[in-house]
Amino acid sequence: MSEILFVSIGAILGANIRFKIHNKLANLNLRKDFLILIINTFASFGLGLFLSLVDQFRAFTYSYQLILFFSIGFFGSLSTFSSFVYDLFDLCLQLEFFRALKLFIISVSIGIIAFAFGFFLGNQ
Repeated sequence: MSEILFVSIGAILGANIRFKIHNKLANLNLRKDFLILIINTFASFGLGLFLSLVDQFRAFTYSYQLILFFSIGFFGSLSTFSSFVYDLFDLCLQLEFFRALKLFIISVSIGIIAFAFGFFLGNQ
C-alpha cells in the first residue's frame, strides 16, 4: 500500500508541475507540439539524472520508495507521452505524414539525448 502512496504523491507533483510549465510556455505562443517536446525533454533529462544518482541513494532505508516516487510517479507524470502520441495521430489524420515522422524522429532523438546527458552528468 505504501508503494502506491509514493507513486501517487510523485504523480500528483509531476502532473501539477507539467501543468504549470505548460501554462507558462503557452504564454510564449509556441506551437503545442513544441511545448510537449520541451516538457518531455526536461522530464527525460531529469529521469536520466535521477537514475544515475540512484546508487548513491542505496544507503538510505527508503531508496526503493525514492525510486518509485521519482522515476514512476514524478517523472512519469511530468512527461506527456499520451499528448505526444495524440499529436502524431492528429498529424496522420490530416495526412501530414512527413510532419508526423519529423516530429517522431526529433522528439525521440532529443529525448534520448536529454536522458543520456542527465545520466552522464550525474555520473561525473
